[in-house]
Amino acid sequence: MAIRAADAACEVIRRSYGRAIERVDKSDGDFATEADLAAERVIRGVLREARPDDGVVGEEYGADEDAGSRTWLVDPLCGTMNYAVRTQLVAVDIDLRAGDDVTTAVSADPFSGEVFWTGGAEAFVRRDGRDEPLVPGPGGDLVDLNLDPPFPNAVSFRAARMLMDDAFTGRFRPRVVPRH
Repeated sequence: MAIRAADAACEVIRRSYGRAIERVDKSDGDFATEADLAAERVIRGVLREARPDDGVVGEEYGADEDAGSRTWLVDPLCGTMNYAVRTQLVAVDIDLRAGDDVTTAVSADPFSGEVFWTGGAEAFVRRDGRDEPLVPGPGGDLVDLNLDPPFPNAVSFRAARMLMDDAFTGRFRPRVVPRH
């Protein structure tokens, strides 16, 4: 169901991409676009149809009054700034919190069609309707760095210093992925 909701939001995002977009100011220079709002409406519709007693907390429309013990956490367009400047580094994020535990997590790329998801114990990527297990291994040397402020661990972690460290860049292939 979460994947179905993410797929529906991805369709909205793709249809709106590249068009003139209306920005909706939020606070502190943050904004949403009509695509953010429409994607969240679609997600909420899918979730409410399947699980009407579950709560939803969305980035754009906030929390339902009675969230209950099962709550869907929704970021309908993670990367709004990227989207607004026509950079396709965005995702649709939907998680399910049951009590104190996050039991389901989905992150979908509207442009590649990849959907990364977990129901708890294992993680998968869905491509072309087929799920493949994600298995971390020591052979990977690509590292993504999120350089978006705020930096809650700034005292102990300095991304710029790490990027200049010869030992780090000699071992890994860092790439900077801006996400807003």
